[in-house]
Amino acid sequence: MVKFGTTTLPLVLEVEELQKLGYTEKFVSGASIAKRIVRGKYGGDYLIRGLITSDFVNQKAALRALADGNARAVDFEDGSPAVPCLMLDPRFHDTEKRNQVSYEARFVQSA
Repeated sequence: MVKFGTTTLPLVLEVEELQKLGYTEKFVSGASIAKRIVRGKYGGDYLIRGLITSDFVNQKAALRALADGNARAVDFEDGSPAVPCLMLDPRFHDTEKRNQVSYEARFVQSA
């Protein structure tokens, strides 16, 4: 189970942690590759994939409502500390089975 604030997300199948870095690059005359320097990280960036298996309309609306620009704690319930994040607009996809819809939601860490 994964919780965002007080809401438990529908059946979570996968949590992917993405790494986003900030870097600068400079053109090097005569070279085929630019010089790149990592300047820092953006913080946690998580992509959560899951399934909605009942009450599709209400579950989709509830997930969309969580992408309201307010930071909430994401608790992966694996013993690690909760991470304050913003939820970006979720995406929904029909599956081959009539009684389920897959979703994908991205969470970005916020101060």
